[in-house]
Amino acid sequence: MKGIIILGIVLAASLFGNYFLFQNIQMLGQDIEDLNRQVSLFEKQSAKIQERLDSVILEKEQSTKSQRPEIKAPLSDSSKSITAVAVRPIIITDGFFQDVRYEGTVMNITVDIRNGTGLVLVNTEIPTGVDFQTSAKTAVQVAQGYTDANISNKDIIFSITAKNNDELQAVDGQSAGMAMTVLLVMEIEDRPINDKVLLTGTIQPDGSIGPIGGVAEKADAAGKYGADTFIVPKGQAITLVQECQESREGPFLYKSCKSEAKPLSPITEEKYGMNVVEATDLKSVLYYFEN
Repeated sequence: MKGIIILGIVLAASLFGNYFLFQNIQMLGQDIEDLNRQVSLFEKQSAKIQERLDSVILEKEQSTKSQRPEIKAPLSDSSKSITAVAVRPIIITDGFFQDVRYEGTVMNITVDIRNGTGLVLVNTEIPTGVDFQTSAKTAVQVAQGYTDANISNKDIIFSITAKNNDELQAVDGQSAGMAMTVLLVMEIEDRPINDKVLLTGTIQPDGSIGPIGGVAEKADAAGKYGADTFIVPKGQAITLVQECQESREGPFLYKSCKSEAKPLSPITEEKYGMNVVEATDLKSVLYYFEN
Protein backbone atom coordinates (compact mmCIF):
# COMPACT_ATOMS: atom_id res chain seq x y z
CA MET A 1 0.00 0.00 0.00
CA LYS A 2 2.81 2.30 0.94
CA GLY A 3 4.51 1.58 -2.40
CA ILE A 4 1.36 2.51 -4.28
CA ILE A 5 1.17 5.81 -2.46
CA ILE A 6 4.80 6.60 -3.32
CA LEU A 7 4.25 5.67 -6.95
CA GLY A 8 1.20 7.93 -7.04
CA ILE A 9 3.22 10.80 -5.62
CA VAL A 10 5.99 10.26 -8.19
CA LEU A 11 3.45 10.11 -11.01
CA ALA A 12 1.73 13.24 -9.81
CA ALA A 13 5.07 15.03 -9.55
CA SER A 14 6.00 13.88 -13.06
CA LEU A 15 2.69 15.09 -14.46
CA PHE A 16 3.07 18.43 -12.73
CA GLY A 17 6.65 18.76 -14.02
CA ASN A 18 5.59 17.95 -17.56
CA TYR A 19 2.73 20.44 -17.34
CA PHE A 20 5.09 23.11 -16.03
CA LEU A 21 7.57 22.35 -18.81
CA PHE A 22 4.77 22.48 -21.39
CA GLN A 23 3.69 25.88 -20.10
CA ASN A 24 7.28 27.14 -20.29
CA ILE A 25 7.63 25.85 -23.84
CA GLN A 26 4.44 27.61 -24.83
CA MET A 27 5.64 30.84 -23.24
CA LEU A 28 9.04 30.47 -24.93
CA GLY A 29 7.35 29.89 -28.28
CA GLN A 30 5.28 33.03 -27.77
CA ASP A 31 8.43 34.99 -26.92
CA ILE A 32 10.12 33.70 -30.07
CA GLU A 33 7.14 34.76 -32.18
CA ASP A 34 7.24 38.22 -30.58
CA LEU A 35 10.97 38.48 -31.27
CA ASN A 36 10.48 37.40 -34.89
CA ARG A 37 7.80 40.06 -35.34
CA GLN A 38 10.12 42.69 -33.86
CA VAL A 39 13.03 41.56 -36.07
CA SER A 40 10.79 41.70 -39.13
CA LEU A 41 9.66 45.19 -38.15
CA PHE A 42 13.26 46.32 -37.61
CA GLU A 43 14.27 44.87 -41.00
CA LYS A 44 11.49 46.78 -42.74
CA GLN A 45 12.46 49.99 -40.95
CA SER A 46 16.15 49.40 -41.79
CA ALA A 47 15.29 48.81 -45.46
CA LYS A 48 13.34 52.08 -45.56
CA ILE A 49 16.22 53.95 -43.89
CA GLN A 50 18.76 52.42 -46.32
CA GLU A 51 16.50 53.28 -49.27
CA ARG A 52 16.28 56.87 -48.06
CA LEU A 53 20.05 57.01 -47.47
CA ASP A 54 20.74 55.69 -50.98
CA SER A 55 18.37 58.31 -52.36
CA VAL A 56 20.17 61.10 -50.47
CA ILE A 57 23.60 59.85 -51.65
CA LEU A 58 22.39 59.67 -55.26
CA GLU A 59 20.92 63.18 -55.05
CA LYS A 60 24.22 64.47 -53.65
CA GLU A 61 26.26 62.76 -56.37
CA GLN A 62 24.00 64.13 -59.07
CA SER A 63 24.17 67.58 -57.52
CA THR A 64 27.98 67.44 -57.33
CA LYS A 65 28.20 66.17 -60.88
CA SER A 66 25.92 68.91 -62.17
CA GLN A 67 28.03 71.53 -60.41
CA ARG A 68 31.18 70.43 -62.23
CA PRO A 69 31.95 72.67 -65.19
CA GLU A 70 30.77 71.09 -68.41
CA ILE A 71 33.42 71.37 -71.10
CA LYS A 72 32.64 71.71 -74.75
CA ALA A 73 34.07 69.20 -77.17
CA PRO A 74 36.53 71.22 -79.29
CA LEU A 75 36.94 70.85 -83.01
CA SER A 76 39.78 68.56 -84.02
CA ASP A 77 41.72 71.40 -85.68
CA SER A 78 41.77 73.33 -82.39
CA SER A 79 43.21 70.46 -80.34
CA LYS A 80 46.36 71.19 -78.39
CA SER A 81 49.62 69.25 -78.55
CA ILE A 82 52.66 68.83 -76.34
CA THR A 83 56.16 67.50 -76.93
CA ALA A 84 57.34 64.76 -74.59
CA VAL A 85 60.75 63.12 -74.31
CA ALA A 86 61.32 59.38 -74.11
CA VAL A 87 64.19 56.95 -74.56
CA ARG A 88 64.58 53.98 -76.85
CA PRO A 89 67.15 51.19 -77.03
CA ILE A 90 69.38 50.83 -80.07
CA ILE A 91 71.07 47.52 -80.89
CA ILE A 92 74.69 47.84 -81.99
CA THR A 93 76.43 44.89 -83.64
CA ASP A 94 79.88 44.38 -85.16
CA GLY A 95 79.02 41.07 -86.76
CA PHE A 96 79.93 38.94 -83.76
CA PHE A 97 78.83 40.78 -80.64
CA GLN A 98 75.79 42.86 -79.83
CA ASP A 99 75.50 45.75 -77.45
CA VAL A 100 72.66 48.06 -76.47
CA ARG A 101 72.86 51.82 -76.10
CA TYR A 102 70.03 54.17 -75.29
CA GLU A 103 69.03 57.26 -77.20
CA GLY A 104 66.61 60.02 -76.30
CA THR A 105 63.78 60.84 -78.68
CA VAL A 106 60.98 63.38 -78.80
CA MET A 107 57.36 62.65 -79.64
CA ASN A 108 54.33 64.79 -80.25
CA ILE A 109 51.13 64.13 -78.30
CA THR A 110 47.79 65.62 -79.37
CA VAL A 111 44.51 65.34 -77.48
CA ASP A 112 40.95 65.45 -78.82
CA ILE A 113 37.92 65.76 -76.54
CA ARG A 114 34.75 64.64 -78.23
CA ASN A 115 31.20 63.87 -77.20
CA GLY A 116 31.01 60.22 -76.24
CA THR A 117 30.68 57.78 -73.40
CA GLY A 118 33.86 58.28 -71.35
CA LEU A 119 36.30 56.26 -73.45
CA VAL A 120 40.05 56.87 -73.21
CA LEU A 121 41.87 55.97 -76.42
CA VAL A 122 45.48 56.09 -77.61
CA ASN A 123 45.95 56.50 -81.35
CA THR A 124 49.34 55.73 -82.92
CA GLU A 125 50.36 54.76 -86.42
CA ILE A 126 52.51 52.01 -84.92
CA PRO A 127 50.87 49.63 -82.39
CA THR A 128 52.08 50.28 -78.84
CA GLY A 129 51.95 48.35 -75.58
CA VAL A 130 49.72 48.69 -72.55
CA ASP A 131 51.94 51.33 -70.93
CA PHE A 132 50.51 54.08 -73.13
CA GLN A 133 46.94 52.96 -72.39
CA THR A 134 47.52 52.74 -68.64
CA SER A 135 49.26 56.12 -68.54
CA ALA A 136 46.49 57.71 -70.60
CA LYS A 137 43.76 56.48 -68.24
CA THR A 138 45.65 57.70 -65.19
CA ALA A 139 46.27 61.04 -66.91
CA VAL A 140 42.54 61.49 -67.52
CA GLN A 141 41.72 60.58 -63.92
CA VAL A 142 44.24 63.04 -62.48
CA ALA A 143 43.38 65.86 -64.92
CA GLN A 144 39.68 65.52 -64.17
CA GLY A 145 40.34 65.69 -60.43
CA TYR A 146 42.68 68.67 -60.81
CA THR A 147 40.32 70.73 -62.98
CA ASP A 148 37.10 69.39 -61.38
CA ALA A 149 35.66 69.14 -64.89
CA ASN A 150 32.85 66.78 -65.82
CA ILE A 151 34.12 64.71 -68.74
CA SER A 152 32.09 61.58 -68.08
CA ASN A 153 30.21 62.10 -71.35
CA LYS A 154 33.34 62.78 -73.40
CA ASP A 155 35.78 60.54 -75.23
CA ILE A 156 39.45 61.45 -74.74
CA ILE A 157 41.71 60.55 -77.66
CA PHE A 158 45.50 60.90 -77.39
CA SER A 159 47.33 60.75 -80.73
CA ILE A 160 51.06 60.09 -80.52
CA THR A 161 53.49 60.60 -83.37
CA ALA A 162 57.25 60.85 -83.79
CA LYS A 163 59.55 62.04 -86.56
CA ASN A 164 60.22 58.39 -87.24
CA ASN A 165 57.14 56.43 -86.17
CA ASP A 166 59.14 53.19 -86.04
CA GLU A 167 60.74 54.62 -82.88
CA LEU A 168 57.43 54.40 -81.04
CA GLN A 169 57.61 50.61 -80.94
CA ALA A 170 60.61 50.84 -78.62
CA VAL A 171 59.51 53.83 -76.56
CA ASP A 172 58.35 53.30 -72.98
CA GLY A 173 54.90 54.87 -72.77
CA GLN A 174 55.00 55.37 -69.01
CA SER A 175 57.41 58.29 -69.23
CA ALA A 176 54.84 60.22 -71.30
CA GLY A 177 52.22 60.03 -68.53
CA MET A 178 52.83 63.45 -66.98
CA ALA A 179 52.98 65.08 -70.42
CA MET A 180 49.55 63.66 -71.28
CA THR A 181 48.19 64.95 -67.98
CA VAL A 182 49.54 68.47 -68.55
CA LEU A 183 48.19 68.44 -72.11
CA LEU A 184 44.68 67.46 -70.99
CA VAL A 185 44.60 70.06 -68.21
CA MET A 186 45.62 72.77 -70.69
CA GLU A 187 42.98 71.59 -73.16
CA ILE A 188 40.21 71.53 -70.55
CA GLU A 189 41.13 74.97 -69.22
CA ASP A 190 41.87 76.30 -72.75
CA ARG A 191 45.33 77.58 -71.84
CA PRO A 192 48.33 77.86 -74.18
CA ILE A 193 51.21 75.39 -73.97
CA ASN A 194 54.76 76.70 -73.87
CA ASP A 195 56.53 74.68 -76.58
CA LYS A 196 59.93 75.59 -75.13
CA VAL A 197 59.22 73.50 -72.03
CA LEU A 198 59.67 69.74 -72.39
CA LEU A 199 59.27 67.07 -69.76
CA THR A 200 59.54 63.41 -68.91
CA GLY A 201 57.99 61.48 -66.05
CA THR A 202 55.26 59.00 -65.20
CA ILE A 203 51.93 60.06 -63.73
CA GLN A 204 50.78 58.48 -60.47
CA PRO A 205 47.11 58.30 -59.39
CA ASP A 206 47.78 60.88 -56.63
CA GLY A 207 49.10 63.38 -59.19
CA SER A 208 52.77 62.94 -58.34
CA ILE A 209 55.44 62.54 -61.01
CA GLY A 210 57.11 59.13 -60.97
CA PRO A 211 60.76 58.22 -61.67
CA ILE A 212 62.04 57.32 -65.12
CA GLY A 213 65.26 56.09 -66.71
CA GLY A 214 67.66 57.50 -69.29
CA VAL A 215 67.55 61.08 -67.96
CA ALA A 216 70.85 62.12 -69.57
CA GLU A 217 69.80 60.73 -72.97
CA LYS A 218 66.41 62.44 -72.72
CA ALA A 219 68.01 65.74 -71.72
CA ASP A 220 70.26 65.51 -74.76
CA ALA A 221 67.22 64.98 -77.01
CA ALA A 222 65.39 67.91 -75.40
CA GLY A 223 68.42 70.16 -75.86
CA LYS A 224 68.76 69.23 -79.52
CA TYR A 225 65.03 69.92 -79.94
CA GLY A 226 65.58 73.49 -78.72
CA ALA A 227 63.93 73.46 -75.30
CA ASP A 228 64.67 76.20 -72.77
CA THR A 229 63.50 74.11 -69.80
CA PHE A 230 63.49 70.36 -69.29
CA ILE A 231 61.42 68.98 -66.38
CA VAL A 232 62.40 65.72 -64.67
CA PRO A 233 61.14 63.94 -61.53
CA LYS A 234 62.46 65.02 -58.13
CA GLY A 235 66.00 63.77 -57.46
CA GLN A 236 66.76 62.87 -61.09
CA ALA A 237 68.44 66.04 -62.40
CA ILE A 238 71.81 64.30 -62.23
CA THR A 239 74.06 62.36 -64.59
CA LEU A 240 77.03 60.07 -64.22
CA VAL A 241 80.25 61.61 -65.48
CA GLN A 242 83.26 59.39 -66.00
CA GLU A 243 86.60 60.83 -64.91
CA CYS A 244 89.89 59.09 -65.71
CA GLN A 245 93.40 59.56 -64.38
CA GLU A 246 96.62 58.32 -65.91
CA SER A 247 99.88 57.54 -64.19
CA ARG A 248 103.19 56.17 -65.48
CA GLU A 249 105.53 53.87 -63.72
CA GLY A 250 108.59 53.20 -65.79
CA PRO A 251 107.54 51.93 -69.22
CA PHE A 252 103.97 51.19 -68.03
CA LEU A 253 101.01 53.58 -68.35
CA TYR A 254 98.19 53.04 -65.88
CA LYS A 255 94.70 54.43 -66.39
CA SER A 256 91.95 54.40 -63.75
CA CYS A 257 88.41 55.65 -64.27
CA LYS A 258 85.46 56.22 -61.99
CA SER A 259 81.94 57.51 -62.47
CA GLU A 260 80.63 60.36 -60.35
CA ALA A 261 77.10 61.76 -60.10
CA LYS A 262 76.99 65.45 -61.05
CA PRO A 263 74.18 67.99 -61.58
CA LEU A 264 72.81 67.76 -65.10
CA SER A 265 71.72 71.37 -65.54
CA PRO A 266 75.20 72.99 -65.76
CA ILE A 267 76.10 70.53 -68.52
CA THR A 268 72.95 71.19 -70.59
CA GLU A 269 73.18 74.94 -69.97
CA GLU A 270 76.68 75.03 -71.39
CA LYS A 271 75.86 72.74 -74.30
CA TYR A 272 72.33 73.84 -75.24
CA GLY A 273 71.39 76.81 -73.05
CA MET A 274 68.75 74.60 -71.45
CA ASN A 275 67.92 74.48 -67.75
CA VAL A 276 67.04 71.12 -66.16
CA VAL A 277 64.56 71.44 -63.27
CA GLU A 278 62.91 68.98 -60.91
CA ALA A 279 59.21 68.62 -60.08
CA THR A 280 57.24 66.59 -57.56
CA ASP A 281 53.67 66.66 -58.84
CA LEU A 282 51.28 68.05 -61.45
CA LYS A 283 51.01 71.44 -59.78
CA SER A 284 54.79 71.95 -59.69
CA VAL A 285 55.06 70.82 -63.33
CA LEU A 286 52.38 73.30 -64.44
CA TYR A 287 54.32 76.08 -62.69
CA TYR A 288 57.06 75.86 -65.32
CA PHE A 289 54.54 75.99 -68.17
CA GLU A 290 53.01 79.13 -66.69
CA ASN A 291 56.25 81.04 -66.07
